This record gives sequence, structure tokens and C-alpha cells, in this order.
Amino acid sequence: MPERWDVIVAGGGTAGLAAARSASKEGGKVLLLELRAHLGPPAHSGSLVSSDAGILVKRAVAQRLREIKLHAPHRELTVDYDRGMIVDLGRIDEILAAEVAENGGEIWLNAPVKSLLMEDGVVRGVHIEAGGWSENIRGEVVVDATGARGDMSCLFLSEVLRKGWKREFLAFYNEYLMVNASDEKSAEVFFDSYLAPGGHAWVYPLTKGLAVSGICGLRIHPDAALDEFLGRREIKRLTRAVPIAASRGQLPLEGPLSQTCGDGILAAGGAAGQIYPLSGQGLQYSLRCGEIVGRVAVDAITEGDVSKERLSEYDRVWRSEFGRDFEIGKVIYSSLSVSRDQKMDALAAVLDGRPGLQRAFVDLFLGFNLASSARTLLKDEEISKIFGGEVIKLFNRR
Repeated sequence: MPERWDVIVAGGGTAGLAAARSASKEGGKVLLLELRAHLGPPAHSGSLVSSDAGILVKRAVAQRLREIKLHAPHRELTVDYDRGMIVDLGRIDEILAAEVAENGGEIWLNAPVKSLLMEDGVVRGVHIEAGGWSENIRGEVVVDATGARGDMSCLFLSEVLRKGWKREFLAFYNEYLMVNASDEKSAEVFFDSYLAPGGHAWVYPLTKGLAVSGICGLRIHPDAALDEFLGRREIKRLTRAVPIAASRGQLPLEGPLSQTCGDGILAAGGAAGQIYPLSGQGLQYSLRCGEIVGRVAVDAITEGDVSKERLSEYDRVWRSEFGRDFEIGKVIYSSLSVSRDQKMDALAAVLDGRPGLQRAFVDLFLGFNLASSARTLLKDEEISKIFGGEVIKLFNRR
């Protein structure tokens, strides 16, 4: 008789690994399925975070920063931000994978999940297929952590909700890993509606001689956009650098799904739309929502009830922790999307020479200390005018 699992996790990114770690730690019989031949990002990739991130994130620090350089279309600011860190996303995934294995969970590579197994509207497992090989794998709960990169992702959205992401809020990104970069203790962020409409470009330092440069925007061809960005901008640290690897995909910036659970299934990370729209960050949400989803899944299995109603505990918990963040991010993103270049220039002018407000803006952009940083910025009359009435209303009603 085919083996049956408690929790099947589709996707070996950060959200999937966090879910598998949590579920296996809770005593569940866990299988994680990854479509590629390796876990983690396709190449070395860095994420800009604050030093108040969790212990696991701090174990993967590639570079501690002294400052962040913000480039508006016609103005530049250098922000003292010594609490900034660049973390190696691949290292985080390695740490998580090791803990999954230590807890007794299994990880299968080259195992793409093609579809969900459904019986009377209840998810009972997954169908995996590669080349001439295919297999149905049955489990009590499936966790969709397939991300939002494109093909074979967002199973819950497409097969359970029967929907797709809104094209007008679907951003595309590309990132190069570059060698022979000059070593610097600063990160750079560029706002340019021509090259990155509705998004931004970045250059982050990694370990010695390595840097990542990327771009994310709406309605762009990410490969051409990144090459044009690097060609147009004379970035000193990259003068002699060359790309040796690329990573591309897509990010839904419309906010989280209205529901992230169904009968026998839960969604986490990019597959659930748990992405902060201002910066495209998802790391902190993937880690925490993965932790919550694994615990809720095993508790529900133990109780013998994997219905949508029982699994909705996950929805309630993560929204209580992060719902406000996504609401703030969505309203501010929408506000700054109108006349974006003019507003970013105006913000840079107001922030010039005001280090406290500069750090608050960086926190807001990254999604850290979000409510506090937004309130600090909105105390300034000029910044309030730039953000507009909808942002002010959001904070006045609470």
C-alpha cells in the first residue's frame, strides 16, 4: 500500500522549509517536494533586513551595513543605517533544511508537483510528474509553498480558488550575482519609473568580491530592464564586475489572498501573496507564516479534523500578526504609485538633512517597525501631503 504522509509541503523555498521544519518538530510525518535539483534560490541571493530580525536570520548574515544609499530620479540620499544587514537566502534555507532532516522529515528533489489530488472538494494529496515518471502521493494536509514564480506555482490559488493574480499588480524581477565587485558596507536602492515602474532596482554587497544587482517592476521584461539599468547607471562598485548567475521570477503585489486555507490545504509565502509591496520583501512573512502553518496542520491532524473551518486558525493567527502590515503597505504603495518619480524626488528633498526621518523611511520601505515608522513620517506636514489622504485616513481611524 502506498505510503501516506501527515503533511505534504509543495515547494522547497523559505516558506516551505519553515513549514516542514515546524510540522516535523511538532511530530508530524512530513514530506517536502521540490521541483528543482536543489533547495533555495538558483544562485547566491541577498535580502536587506534590519538587525532586529530573528535569531535564524542573524545566523545567515553575509554583510553588516553602515549605510543605505537611496537614489530618487533626480536626488540622492545617504542614510546612516548601521542596523541594516544583508542575509544570504541560500544559507537560511540550508539551516532550515538541516532542521527538517534532524526532525525526521523527508525532502525529495526533482519532484515537481503538477496538481492537487481532490476528492469531493477536499485536497487529499498531490500528483508529481517528471519526464516519464509520475506518482500520486497522499497526505492528511497539503501546504502550498510553491511561490509565485510562474509555472507549477500557486496551486491553491489556481486549483482551489480557481483564480489568478491580477496582471496589473504582477511584478517581474531579475537579479544577477556578480563577481569582482568592490567591497563596500552600503546597499543602494534606485527608484526610477522608466526602468522599474511600480518597483525599484538594487545593489547589495555579499561576501568579499560578490554583490547582487537586481530590478523589479510592473510590465517589464526583467532581463532587458536589468541590463539597461546597469548600462545606464554608472555604479562605481560594479565598474569591473561581471554577472555569473541570474535569478528571475514574478511577485504579486496586490496583497495576501482573501483566504489561505481550504479543506485539507493551506498556503504560505508567495503562494499566499504574503509579500510586502513597497520592497517586495517576503522573508519575515515566509519564516513566521511557515512556522504557524506547520503547527496548525499537525494540531488539526491530531484532532482528526482537517476541514477548512479547523485550518482557518492559521488564517486568523497570521492576519492578527501581519494583517496591519499588509494594509499599511498596500495603501502607501498605491499612494506612491501615482506620479511616483515626482513623489520620490519630493520625499528625498524633505528627508535631506533629517537622519531620524531618513531611518524611519528606510524602515517603512523594508517593512520593519512599520506602524511606528509610518507615524513618525506622517508627523511631518510635507510628508503627509506627499503620501496623501488615504494614508492619513488609515492612521486616523486607529
